[in-house]
Amino acid sequence: MIPVLYDAGERDFTSNGLGRLYDAISCMVTEERNGSFELEMTYPVSGIHYKDILKERIIYAVPADGKKEQPFRIYKISKPMKGITTISARHVSYQLSFV
Repeated sequence: MIPVLYDAGERDFTSNGLGRLYDAISCMVTEERNGSFELEMTYPVSGIHYKDILKERIIYAVPADGKKEQPFRIYKISKPMKGITTISARHVSYQLSFV
């Protein structure tokens, strides 16, 4: 599945949101037992949705083959190097840690 970008306040993930991130170079999810559940995506600055990718927005992606799509909230966007930026996002369930 191609990752989908949603606005920060999205609760219903049935639409195409702000858009599908077709231009993503890579999108990997790592999950540690009783640990982190994070997404790391590389995206070109020439990509169609580059300007839409902002902190706090949500990327909806499949964490692994055979698993259901999950929402991840963007918490870090690196500075572009050679026209490519790295986006880091945590699973939305981690939001409860900050309440």
